[in-house]
Amino acid sequence: MNVSYSSVTRESTVSVSGTHSDLVSIYEKHVEQHGKAPSLKQLFKTAREASSSEHDRDVISWLETAVADRLSDDDTRDQPSTPPFLPDVKGHHHHSLLHHHHDNDSDNDNERKNTIFVSPVFFPSEDSFRKLMSTLDNAKKSLDICVFTITDDQIAKAIIRALDRGVKVRIISDNDKSEDLGSDVARLARDYDVPTRVDNTAAHMHHKFMVIDDALVVNGSYNWTKGARYDNREDLTLTNAPQAVRGFKDEFEKLWREFACEQLN
Repeated sequence: MNVSYSSVTRESTVSVSGTHSDLVSIYEKHVEQHGKAPSLKQLFKTAREASSSEHDRDVISWLETAVADRLSDDDTRDQPSTPPFLPDVKGHHHHSLLHHHHDNDSDNDNERKNTIFVSPVFFPSEDSFRKLMSTLDNAKKSLDICVFTITDDQIAKAIIRALDRGVKVRIISDNDKSEDLGSDVARLARDYDVPTRVDNTAAHMHHKFMVIDDALVVNGSYNWTKGARYDNREDLTLTNAPQAVRGFKDEFEKLWREFACEQLN
């Protein structure tokens, strides 16, 4: 997927624990015990349990997602995030930040697609804000936004541009903040029919994250306000790491169900 926020390439070595014969043995034992071949889900679960490192388990989880997507009837889905890479043997990461509009070389494109990246930015910074806008403008299919408040009109305009491109947008926000003067949350729900749900509790819905195209996560302290943009010390991190994408997507869906009775439109 094309990402102008930033992508990270790193020199890596990949180790895979276990051998072909080990996996064959696991398969044969299952058939012997149960009288039938294990399902793909069972195979991947067993392989994860037999793995000796967290990295290997992440690789297996990525492969499971890739296989599931290939078997899916929905051909419009994005390809899953790419498999995890290890740092070099000395434990140092070699990072090269590449903005997408400079990446015209196909080798760079291929390398970027095969790289897990974690890219932090900090505020106040107009450069960081431009990267946030570029990330929103690169959304192709979906924007699942879960934020405490939205009052920055430039961010609201980026969301409207996404709607104009046919991107499916959903918003979860705080019920109290959605009623503030100048809140874009209620306006987007009312004027642009964006599906929007809020909490209805004495506590706050205080998350600040979004999931883009089910492939990228943006998360951090940054409120979507002009104060955060111009004045506050804030941070955002973008990553395509599969574990992060799955975790934040699951949290979004959980809250979406939980707040079903509190839809603004």
